[in-house]
Amino acid sequence: MSRNQRLGIVLVAVVVAVVAFLIASSGGSSGGHFSGRAHLFVVNGQPRGGIAQLRYKHGQTIDLTVSSDVADEIHIHGYDLHKEVPKGGSVHFTFPASIEGTFVIELESRKEQIASLMVIP
Repeated sequence: MSRNQRLGIVLVAVVVAVVAFLIASSGGSSGGHFSGRAHLFVVNGQPRGGIAQLRYKHGQTIDLTVSSDVADEIHIHGYDLHKEVPKGGSVHFTFPASIEGTFVIELESRKEQIASLMVIP
């Protein structure tokens, strides 16, 4: 086996290990990272970085801030919480993770989902 072939195999092994780590660290519903404080940013009416995945265990405190460059109502479905966020401003939510399930957090008027909130047992 040539030196280039060995280097190629090592490179492939490193790439596979990095991909496996990234997949494992994203977690499933049975383990992985749980959110503490979360700060979401809305830019041009859309969630910066895509739809955030927030996960909490039942009984934890959900501590969420949304900063937005557009005015709209932030609606946390399931918990039926609503707050108006002004253009260029932010709103803050703090509440217990008391309802299990997966819930949409959205800019209500725009019908734009900015996060998915998961509460597990």
